[in-house]
Amino acid sequence: MNKEIIKSLILSQREIFLNTKGSIERSILSNPDFWKINALKEAVIITGVRRSGKSYLLRLVWQKIVAEKSRSEKNFLYFNFEDEKLLDFSPLDFDLLLEAFFELFETKKSGKIYLFFDEIQNISGWEKFINRLIEEGRYKIYITGSNARLLSREIGTALTGRNYPVTLFPLSFFEFASHKLKRKITKNDFYGRERRIKLKKAFSEYLENGGFPEVVLSGFRPLLQEYLKNIIYRDIFLRYRIKSEINLREIVSFVSSNIGVPLSFGNIARMAEMKNVMTVKNYLSYLLDSFLFFPLSRYSHSIKQQIYNPDKMYLVDSGLYFEVANLNSSNFGRALENAVFLELKRRKKEAFYFSGKKECDFLVVQKRKVIEAVQVTRSLGKSNEERELAGLFEAMEKYGLKKGLIITEDQEGERKIGGKAVKIIPAWKWILEAE
Repeated sequence: MNKEIIKSLILSQREIFLNTKGSIERSILSNPDFWKINALKEAVIITGVRRSGKSYLLRLVWQKIVAEKSRSEKNFLYFNFEDEKLLDFSPLDFDLLLEAFFELFETKKSGKIYLFFDEIQNISGWEKFINRLIEEGRYKIYITGSNARLLSREIGTALTGRNYPVTLFPLSFFEFASHKLKRKITKNDFYGRERRIKLKKAFSEYLENGGFPEVVLSGFRPLLQEYLKNIIYRDIFLRYRIKSEINLREIVSFVSSNIGVPLSFGNIARMAEMKNVMTVKNYLSYLLDSFLFFPLSRYSHSIKQQIYNPDKMYLVDSGLYFEVANLNSSNFGRALENAVFLELKRRKKEAFYFSGKKECDFLVVQKRKVIEAVQVTRSLGKSNEERELAGLFEAMEKYGLKKGLIITEDQEGERKIGGKAVKIIPAWKWILEAE
C-alpha cells in the first residue's frame, strides 16, 4: 500500500470527521458509565446497523474529549476502512498507517493518542493489531462495525477482556423528539394540551419515518431504500457470496411484513419457494448479523423448548417497516409493537414472548424470573379489549404478577380485575418516562 495514498486519506477523512454540523445529540453521551470506560485501557467496540450514526458518534465522543480534557486536536487518528482506495490494504499496512499519522502530526511522546477506526473488520488480522496497541498502553481505541458475526468472532479470539461492547441503534424517540422540538424533553412536556399534541405528532412521524439520523436530518425517505440495498448487497450478498439476491430480498420482504409473528424456517422457505431450509436459516442468520432484524424467543423454563419454538422477528427501524413490508400487512399496530421491542432492547431488558392458550407480546425477565408482562395494541375497544386483557392476565397468572402493562397509541388509564392491576399508557409517554 502506498504511504502517500494513506496520508491523503487521513487528511481528507479527518476534515470530514471534525465537522459536526447538523448534529443530533445521542443519549449514550449522557451516560456516566460510557465515560468511565474512557479512563480504561479497553477498546470500545461500537456495533450497529449501517447508517445508525456510529461514525457520527465517534465525532461527538472526540469533541467531548477535546472540550473536557483540553486535548490537542492533533492527538487523534480517524480512519474509515470502507474507502474504495483501500482495496489493497493488508494487515502489514497497519504499521504503515501509524507511520503516516506520526509523520503528518507531531504528538507528545508521553501523551495519549485516540484512535477511531470505522469498519475495521474489513481488514483481516485487525484484531492482532488492536491487541498489540492495547498492550502498548499509549492508545485509547474506538472501533465501529456493521457486522456482528465478524466482530464477535474476532473479538472472542484476541480481545477477550480487553473490549467494552456498545450496540448503537437508530435514534430513540427521546432523541428524535428532542431534536424535532429543539430542546431536551422533560416530564413537563407530558402536561398541557399543546405540548402533548406536539409529542403525539412527533411520535407518529417517528414511527412512519424511523430514526436513521440522516433521514431525520434531511427528511428524505428514499434514503431508507438505499440503506436497505446496501445492507442486502454489501453486508450479505457480496460478503457471503449469496447465489440468489432475489431469494434474499423475498425473505427480507416476507419477514418485514410479518414482524411480531412466530416464523419457522419452513414457513419462510415455502414463501420464498426455496427447497433447502438450511439455506433459509443461513440467510436469516446473515440478516441478524447485519442488525437488520432482531429475534424474540418464546419464553420457557426449558432452554431446549425456547430453541425449538419459532422466534418472532422485529426490524431495527420502524421506517423500514413501512418502506419494505407489503402494503396489505403495513399497519400502525405492528409498527407500534416494533417500537416497544426496540425500546426494550435499548434498555438492555431480557425479553421473550408468551404463548399459552392466549398470547402476550412481551415478558421481561430478570435473573431467570419474569418480572413484567407487556401487551401492545394501537387501541383498546369493544372488538379487542377482552382478547388483549385475556392474554395479559394469563401471563400474569402463570408467573405470579400482580401488575401488568398495556401500551397503546394514545389511551391512558387503569383496569383492576380480581386483585390484579393493569396500567394503560401511550407508547410515546412510556418511552419518554424512562429517559
